[in-house]
Amino acid sequence: MTPTTPTTPDVPPVRRSITVPVDQDHAFTAFTDQIAAWWPTPTHGAFGAACGRIAFEDGRLIERATDGAAIIWGEVLAWEPPRLLSFTWHPGGGPDEASQVDVLFVAVEGGTRVELEHRGWERFGQAAAARRRRYVGPGAWGAVLEHYADVAEAATDHADMAPLAAAYEEFFAEADRGGFGPPPPGEWDAAQVLAHVTLNDYAIVAVTQSIIHQAPIRFENVVCQDRTVLAAHIGRFGGDLAALAAHGRQAAATVRDILGRLDADQRATLIACRLLHDGQVVLDAELPWDQVADALQRGRHLPAHVEQLRQLRVGVGRSSPGTTQP
Repeated sequence: MTPTTPTTPDVPPVRRSITVPVDQDHAFTAFTDQIAAWWPTPTHGAFGAACGRIAFEDGRLIERATDGAAIIWGEVLAWEPPRLLSFTWHPGGGPDEASQVDVLFVAVEGGTRVELEHRGWERFGQAAAARRRRYVGPGAWGAVLEHYADVAEAATDHADMAPLAAAYEEFFAEADRGGFGPPPPGEWDAAQVLAHVTLNDYAIVAVTQSIIHQAPIRFENVVCQDRTVLAAHIGRFGGDLAALAAHGRQAAATVRDILGRLDADQRATLIACRLLHDGQVVLDAELPWDQVADALQRGRHLPAHVEQLRQLRVGVGRSSPGTTQP
């Protein structure tokens, strides 16, 4: 008897949909620009609790850890707002292991129906069915889209993020002015200040995600002050201050978006915080999260770094990187 060659099984796409009460433009923007605020990274991210951000960047879907390390999840195939988004899908693997995700935004009465189709299983041969099973059932694409809807349909009873947005804008406006000189010996230059603020934002996002998913983690500023970590982050953008600032603005927008998801009880969640200043522990206590992520950010952390940038420009005074203490 002549042996037969195994054939690729016929494995259908995974299809899920959800309707949100917003127009197509808003629905598309929420899915793309705000993905870091709704994607459940603690449970559906390669870095888990250490994930600081997931975003579409330069035609790729990228997950970044709180230390800035990155994993590419896929490449954009079609970006046609407000109707269609299509991208390859290979989180934790290479492009040769990619399936494909298509997201269609359809105008319906009262809002937009978001139709997601995950296909391309046939390329995995006999492992196709097993691959597909990872994306069906409880906790899979259906659950992920529920988190998307939570951001697309913005709550009206949550905290006002405008004051925090204004504090970020003042910081980035100062960064955009440029004209910075070298720092005093042992202090940070402008690129390091920008990198620090962004990586601190990654840590804020990670903690906020943990609150949403009911697994709170400690908030620390150790990683975002580590000079080796700062240098690596700066290197990813070629040391370009404008590129660092542009990425920082995106990270800041994620902070505002994800904090805007929290209700009053979530904002009051006590979080263990360990903060350093000049290598010394200045805080090791539990604090309500809104006091740390909102009030402290706009009241002390960001204004201190605005002043630090100004001092680097005019060349007077002494800048200091440790500005997150209460």
